[in-house]
Amino acid sequence: MTGSFNGGETQDTAPLTTDVLFDVFSDVTRRIVLFHLRQQRAATTDELVDVIAEVGEYNFCEVDHDRILSLLVHTHLPKLEAEGLVTYDPSDGVVTSSALHQEIGEWLDLAVRRDLQLEPTADDEDQTDEQGTIRVLLADDEPGLPETIAGYIERENPDVSVTTATSALEAVTTLESEPFDCIVSDYQMPAISGLDFLNAVRDKDSAIPFIVFTAKGSEEVASKAIATGVTDYVQKGPDTDQYDKLVERVRNAVERAQSR
Repeated sequence: MTGSFNGGETQDTAPLTTDVLFDVFSDVTRRIVLFHLRQQRAATTDELVDVIAEVGEYNFCEVDHDRILSLLVHTHLPKLEAEGLVTYDPSDGVVTSSALHQEIGEWLDLAVRRDLQLEPTADDEDQTDEQGTIRVLLADDEPGLPETIAGYIERENPDVSVTTATSALEAVTTLESEPFDCIVSDYQMPAISGLDFLNAVRDKDSAIPFIVFTAKGSEEVASKAIATGVTDYVQKGPDTDQYDKLVERVRNAVERAQSR
């Protein structure tokens, strides 16, 4: 995994690795708490329990309220405090946060969006089969490059449709509303890398082909991509041959996925 982020404001706070962030955001209760604190900055534990009961898929009675309060105070808040994301004062029951901003805030947005199902509906799949169109989602933060790649691919391949996104978060947002047959992503993007984006996708869809398309051509990058579950790895080149190679890999990956 790549990247690290400062959780709190103090110089002594250790940077948070992406593995730690995935662990923190893997729990729905912690996601709800952090998302609420990002908006409000501070809340009492009773307020947080009410938010968890309202937003989460729960049906709390009075006994359940006490149980979730106990879990919040003894399990979730200590973990969030340990990572420098919140502070909790038991004397007045108030939880505060000033660390949910910039890169960590974008991670939180992505973690919350992961709760939504990314898989296409049966109607969408039938429509894809009837039209014979390969739908590709392309994520790359380099200005103008995604549009250039998409324009070339669609011009040379009438059966391929490319939707572009300039960040991993925008790509996840697009996945919420549209089904795709393959995802192509740059490796190094701000805040959330292509491999971190892959992890978020794999949490909901273990089968969709995911191809890393990047200028970073080291053995280390390739090994990380393979270890993370990337379907294929294509290195960017200086001319349009790279786009033809990418389309070939996309076709092969989609064909293998559909034949399973």
